[in-house]
Amino acid sequence: MLRSIVEYYAEHERYKCGYCKNLDTNYSHGLWTHSLTAQDYQDLIDRGWRRSGKYCYKPTLNITCCPMYTIRCQALKFKATKSQKKILKKFNKHLLGQNESHRKMSTCSSSSETLNETCQNGAEQFMLCTRDHTKINVDDIKFIDEDDRFLGDNEQPVQRGVLKSNENTKETCKIDTNTGNSSHDPNRAPLKKAKLLRRERKLEKLKQMGIDTTTISNSSKTKEKQLEDFINELPDDPKQKLQIKLVRTNPPSPEWQATSKQTHAVYLKYQTTVHDDEPDKCTESKFHDFLLNSPLLEEYSANGPPCGYGSFHQQYWLDGKLIAVGVIDILPKCVSSVYFFYDPDYMNLTLGTYGALREIEFTRYLHSLCPDIQYYYMGFYIHSCQKMRYKGNFHPSDLLCPETYKWFPLKDCIPKLELSPYSRLDPDIDSLDTNHPTEEDINDIPVWVSGSVMLYKVFRRSLISRRDDKSEVLEYARFVGAKTAKSLILVR
Repeated sequence: MLRSIVEYYAEHERYKCGYCKNLDTNYSHGLWTHSLTAQDYQDLIDRGWRRSGKYCYKPTLNITCCPMYTIRCQALKFKATKSQKKILKKFNKHLLGQNESHRKMSTCSSSSETLNETCQNGAEQFMLCTRDHTKINVDDIKFIDEDDRFLGDNEQPVQRGVLKSNENTKETCKIDTNTGNSSHDPNRAPLKKAKLLRRERKLEKLKQMGIDTTTISNSSKTKEKQLEDFINELPDDPKQKLQIKLVRTNPPSPEWQATSKQTHAVYLKYQTTVHDDEPDKCTESKFHDFLLNSPLLEEYSANGPPCGYGSFHQQYWLDGKLIAVGVIDILPKCVSSVYFFYDPDYMNLTLGTYGALREIEFTRYLHSLCPDIQYYYMGFYIHSCQKMRYKGNFHPSDLLCPETYKWFPLKDCIPKLELSPYSRLDPDIDSLDTNHPTEEDINDIPVWVSGSVMLYKVFRRSLISRRDDKSEVLEYARFVGAKTAKSLILVR
C-alpha cells in the first residue's frame, strides 16, 4: 500500500529571500516528506505548497516580503502570444538550418512577453531544509486500530485515492518531437480530436441521407492555429533532429542513470553562466537534492497516463546532444513544472519559454489519454518581483487565493496586486475555506510513532504522548487541509 509520510516543522523562522535578497524577510512553513502519493501532493499544491527536493514549503503570504501565489495555466484553452509564436518559429528555423549561429550571451529583448533568460534571471529558488528529519523505513510500518490492536498486513486501513504500483501497467511514454506528437505506442495512428471525430460522423450521416457533402465548407481551414500546429510546422526531414525523452527519476530509471553525468554537466553550465552561481553550489550532490530526489512515489492507474504518476525529467536532445532538461511532476490533475535548465550555448533560442510551451503541449497530450489532467502548474507567481512576472504571459492562467484556496483568473487578480503585494484574491467576502479542519477532525489524523501508525486520538491517550501538541497538530491540519490531513501520516 502506498502511503504519504511527512514531518511538520512548526517553527516559523525567517529566511533569506531569493528574490529581493533581503536576509530575514521570507517566512514559510515546512514539511519534510519521506514519501508522497500523487494525489496527496496534488492536494498540497492546491493549498499553496510547493516542493524543493523532498522539502515542501508553504509561504506565509501575508507577512513575507515577496508574496508567492500558486499559478496554473489552463492548458486546454492556452493561446500562444505573438512573441511565443515567434519563439516556436525561430526554433523550427534552427532545425531547418535557417537560424543564426549560436551566441553565448544575448542583449536584452524589448519584448515584455518573452522570458529573457540572460537579462531577467528569473528562476525558482532552492529551499534548503536546515532541520534534521527522522529516519524512517517507509516499507516497514505497523498499523494500530482504535482498540490498540496491531493490524496485520491484510488489515491495513483503506487509503482514499491510493494507486497501486503495478508492474503490469507500466508503459514507456515516448515523445516523437520531429512531429511534435507524443505517444506511448509509436505504431498507433495519431489520436483525433473529439471535434474532428464529431464532424466526420456528421458528414457520414449526411452522406447516408443522400446529401452532397462536397459542397460543405471545411471550417477547419480557417480555424485559428493551435499550439501543436506551430510546433509541427516542419518537413519530414529537417536538417537537425530534436528528440524529447521522458525519463523517470524516482526511482531512478536506467535511462536516467545512463545520462546522469550529461544532465549534471548541463545544469552546472546553466547555473554558473546564467545565474552566476559558484561551482561549489552546483555539485552533483546538491543537484540531486534539488532536482532528482523526490518524495513522489511511482504510481500507475488504469485511468492514468501510460507513463504513470511521479517525478520525471524531459530531456531535449538535438542531434544526439543534450541541450535542455525540464524537471516535472505528473499528478492526477496536472503537469507541475519544478525547474528548467539548458545549455547557455543555445541561449539565442529562448529555451526557457520554448520549454514551457512544450510542457503545455505535453499536458494537452496527456489530457488526450487521461482527461483529468487539464492544467500546467508553473510554481509561484510573484507580482512584486518584476523578473518573476513572466509566468503571467501564458494565457489563460489562474492564481490561488491564499485564504479560501479557490482559483481566480490572473487578469482579475493583477489590479488587486498592483494596490498591495498581499491580497485576498477571492472577491466574495463571505467565501470561506471549505476544507478548514475542526478540532474533531484532528482525532482522525494518522500519526507515526516508533515504527507504528495509529490515529491521533489513540496517540493522545497513550503513554507515548508525553506533551500536549494538540495546537501544533491543529495548525498543521489547517495548512494542509482537513481532507489531506486525514490521508498523510504525520510523524510524531
